[in-house]
Amino acid sequence: MLIKYRARLQPIRTLALRPIKVKIPCQQNISLYQILSPKVKELKALGISYKNIALALNINLKTVLKALSHFTPH
Repeated sequence: MLIKYRARLQPIRTLALRPIKVKIPCQQNISLYQILSPKVKELKALGISYKNIALALNINLKTVLKALSHFTPH
């Protein structure tokens, strides 16, 4: 004779059920052209062409032009 035992039902506790508090720091999203702007301006002042600056920094020509147009106060 086969006897079936019924297990008690209990909720499974997971991390999703535990209340937690997380602080999400505010990060500034700085564009690549803003980061590279000082270096691009330095290379342009040395007389390097736009195409060669793009090749040296491994970026496209549009990013070089945008970096040169970006004003960074000193």
